[in-house]
Amino acid sequence: MRIEARGRRGRRAGMGTTAVAAVTVAALTSAMPAPARADQDFNLIAAASVAVIGAGLIGDHLRGNDVWAEGPEEPFRLTVGAGAHNVRLDNENDHGNDTVSMVRLEARLPTKLWRLTPITGVEITDRGAVYGYGGVMLDVFFGDRFLISPSAALGYYSAGDGRDLGYPLEFRTGLEAAYQFDHGGRLGVAYHHISNAGLGDRNPGIETLTLNYALPLDLILGN
Repeated sequence: MRIEARGRRGRRAGMGTTAVAAVTVAALTSAMPAPARADQDFNLIAAASVAVIGAGLIGDHLRGNDVWAEGPEEPFRLTVGAGAHNVRLDNENDHGNDTVSMVRLEARLPTKLWRLTPITGVEITDRGAVYGYGGVMLDVFFGDRFLISPSAALGYYSAGDGRDLGYPLEFRTGLEAAYQFDHGGRLGVAYHHISNAGLGDRNPGIETLTLNYALPLDLILGN
């Protein structure tokens, strides 16, 4: 009987220890921040960019082109875009966590860094958030008219009355799918992810979806 009683007490003690451990683990887990969904968007954009660039290089190789040759000369393009800022809402309830409208003005320079086009621009939301940035994009053509352009940039973000992204320095990655007209203008749809890569105390990250129209500067000036 004593042995059985000890066994029962041992089982009760074991169950109590297990319960305490379970509560402790649950408490620690709830205290830890959940993985940012923004990371998923970055990973998706990065994987898609690698696939696009790889397809472009393979296509050049099959056509007998020098895959390491510099890209063709391009005109200076001025790009105007409009769309939505913070299109993928998360479950945080911080100020400004909603979808708002935005505009973009971007310069795509004629200078080439290998095949990379330097870009610089500014995005402004209707809540007064401003993001000024600089970076590069790579045009990958599929045929003569359709192209997909991965891009990467970094810049300064000011929240205004919009969402606090956790740090002034924010990185932007994205993809633009566009159609190029005879005059060199391009009409495209772009999806971008902006985050601080964990530099700040918080990193909610946001996504933007815009319709862009890029027009050669010479055409704008009437040259």
